[in-house]
This record gives sequence, C-alpha cells and structure tokens, in this order.
Amino acid sequence: MQPFWKEIRPTLALAVPMIIGQLGQMLMPLIDAAMVGRLGVTPLAAVAFGNLVVWIPMIAGFGICVSVHVLVASAHSANDHEEAGEVLRHGLGMSAAYGIACSLVLQLSLNLLDFIPRVAPDVIAASKPFIALVGWSIVPVLTYTTVKNYCEARNRPWLPLVVLCGSVALNVLLNWVFIYGHCGFSPMGVSGAGLATLISRSAAFFVLLLIVQRSPSLRARWPRGVLARPTFERLARMLALGGPSAGQILFEVGVFNLVTLLAGMMSKVVLDAHQIALNIAAVAFMVPLGLSQATGIRVSQAMGLKQYAQARRIGWNSLACSSVFMALYAGFILLTRQALPHLFLRADAPGAESVLALSSKLLLWAAGFAVFDGAQIVSLGILRAVHDVRVPTVISFTGYWLIAAPLAWYFGMRQGLGGPGLWGGVSVGVFTVAVLLVGRFAAVSRRFERRESLAKTTGEGIVIKE
Repeated sequence: MQPFWKEIRPTLALAVPMIIGQLGQMLMPLIDAAMVGRLGVTPLAAVAFGNLVVWIPMIAGFGICVSVHVLVASAHSANDHEEAGEVLRHGLGMSAAYGIACSLVLQLSLNLLDFIPRVAPDVIAASKPFIALVGWSIVPVLTYTTVKNYCEARNRPWLPLVVLCGSVALNVLLNWVFIYGHCGFSPMGVSGAGLATLISRSAAFFVLLLIVQRSPSLRARWPRGVLARPTFERLARMLALGGPSAGQILFEVGVFNLVTLLAGMMSKVVLDAHQIALNIAAVAFMVPLGLSQATGIRVSQAMGLKQYAQARRIGWNSLACSSVFMALYAGFILLTRQALPHLFLRADAPGAESVLALSSKLLLWAAGFAVFDGAQIVSLGILRAVHDVRVPTVISFTGYWLIAAPLAWYFGMRQGLGGPGLWGGVSVGVFTVAVLLVGRFAAVSRRFERRESLAKTTGEGIVIKE
C-alpha cells in the first residue's frame, strides 16, 4: 500500500478541490430543483425539463474546456507560460463564441418545445421562461470553466473552488429572493430560479478572471494583446482534442438526457423520480470526474517530462482509487435509498408518494453501475492526456447510442417497464463503455512499456496510432 499511497497522494491533493468544485457545479441545478420542488410536482418537472434542454448544447462546449486542461498542463510542465496564456486566450474566445451561438438558438427555438410529444403542456409552458434565462448562462459557464481549467492545470485548484463556493451561496440567496418573493420582489417561481442561476454563474466568471489577471503567479501572458487575431495552428490543436472530447461528453450525457425525455413522455411521476435518482447519482459521479481531471493533468505533466512509467502508474492507481470509492458509494445507496429522495420532495406534496417509491427503485440501478461509471470517466481522462481521443469517442458512441439508447427505449417504452426499464438499458451501455475504455488504456499502457527504454535514449515521445 505504501507505493500506492505515495503515488495517489499528489493526485488526490489536486483532485480534492476539483471534486468539491464539480459538486459545487452540480449544486446549482440541485438547489434549483430542491427549492422549486417546494412549490409542487409541476414546477419541479419544469426545472428538470428546462435543465435537460439547456444542458444538451452546453455539454459540447465543455470539449473546448477539456483541451485547455491538457494543453495548459503540458505547457506548465515545460515552463512555457506564454503558451499557457495563449491557450487560455483562445479557449475564452472559442467558448464565448460557442456559448453566444447556443444561447441565441435556444431563444429562437422556444416555441418548438410545444411539438415535443407526450410531455405535459403545463410542464413545457412553465419551463419556457426558465430556459430563456438559463440559456444565456451557457456563456459564463463555459468561460468560467475555461479559466478554472487554466488554474487547475497550473496546480492552483483551490482558487476557482473558493469563487465557486461564493457563487453557490449567491445562488441560494437569489433563489430565496426571486422564487418565493422576498426583499421587495414579487414571487417569480420557476423564472426566479432561472434568473438566480444566470446572475450567479456570471458573477463566478468575472470574479475568477479578475483574480487570475491580478495574480502575479497566475496572470496569463498575452504579448500580442487579448484581442489579437487567433492562430490557426493553435485553434486546430485545441479542436483536435476538444472536438472528440466534446463528443465523448455529449454521447454520455446525451443518453441520460434522452432517458429524461423518455421519462417525461411517460408521466410526471416517472420524470420526477428519474430526476431525483439522476441528481443523487450525479453527485457521486463528481468524485471520479474530478479524479479523472486531476489524473489527466498529472499524466499530461508526466508525459511532457517523458516520465512514461510514472504516467502509467498514475493512471492505474487512479482507476483503483475510483473503483474503491464508487463501491463504497454503491453500498451507501443500498442502505439509504428509501430516505434520500425525501431531500428533493416533501412527503405531503401532491403525487409525492408514487415519486418517492419509484425513486428508491431507480437508485438500485444507480448503485449497480456505479463502479463501471467511475472506471469509464477516469479512463477517458487518462486517454485524453496522451491525446488518444478518436478511438475512445467511437467506444462512447457505440456503448451509449448503439447499445444503451435502444435498450432503454425497448425496455422502458416498448416492454412497458417504465423507469426501471430505462435505467436497465443505460446500465448495459455504461458497463460496455467501461470495459472497452479500460481495455484501451491497458493497450496504451503496454505501449508505454515498449517505448520507455527507447524514449530514454532518443527523447522520442509517445505517438498514439489510431
């Protein structure tokens, strides 16, 4: 255990604030759901549906942020601070442009929501003002994440965490003011949650960027100025990493969003139960997600220094750490699955009894695929760090959209198994992706071994052949 702890300790030191930060990111939709849920089943369903609609275009933008993580980490290990600053500048421009485009499309497409079949009209009507406000928060979310990843890749993960904690606290306060009507404001209900989220996310970005640019050790170096013309070579390199990474994220989250849509087509009860179970599962998922990002940074830094054996050890130890945590989480869920849903819905709310009972059943599936879910996301972080993104993207698409999505539809809709059928189909897909991605890392790890002795004598880096 001593060699394991010696290697995993610096990864955990980097991962812990990143994990807390990921949990903080999750807190805003969770806070919205919890505080709006006090108003009843329909407002809760409206927030769940609205977050689904906004989350889909937002996910692809995180691919740009992933490229910032990898490229800044490599530049930092080489003490190339100018390159790290240029990656940040290009990342901010790309994420802002993409976020504005997504927000405009959402505003122009609100009326198209009425044509989604089998979703309750009152849920769609209540979700529109929420989507209109939260849609604009895509811009600050992506630009904040870009700056956050820059800080983390330069081994300063606590700074964005502190800013995020302030943003979450602001979101709680503004939700209380806008949703229920306090401090002279009229009650806004679901719309109030959307406005609070938009303001809180915007504040997080501007505060973090201001702090970074005023910090002597973190200030980004932009010799040509912040508005200088971007370079095609750097944009191409970021897109080569970011595009497939966005696909990987989109395929995974997209299938869960599809399941959310299918749940909404079944009934409000299934939608609310699914949303509660998904939120609980997502909280635990933030741990291997943060560990994946920290592992990717450390592997990128080791690769930049040509320390291939260390890169291999970092990867395998992180996979082991993730598996242990997710196994403990699965046991916790099995013991508390009856009580946890009550955190999201009052027992005396209309229709709450059916929602709470179904939620506890869905949590059994969440516990069942927990270890595999953690393994697949950590494997993705390792593979991105060595710029191996194409094959993992194919694996993600196959597992989630050729296996999980059809099975979820078949068991949930065609066979009439409802929510458990939806989650059963997704579980098969998660298992498939995890096995294939761990196998992919094992193959890449063997290449580390074969080429390590050659790299020591020639200085040659690892090139992944697709």
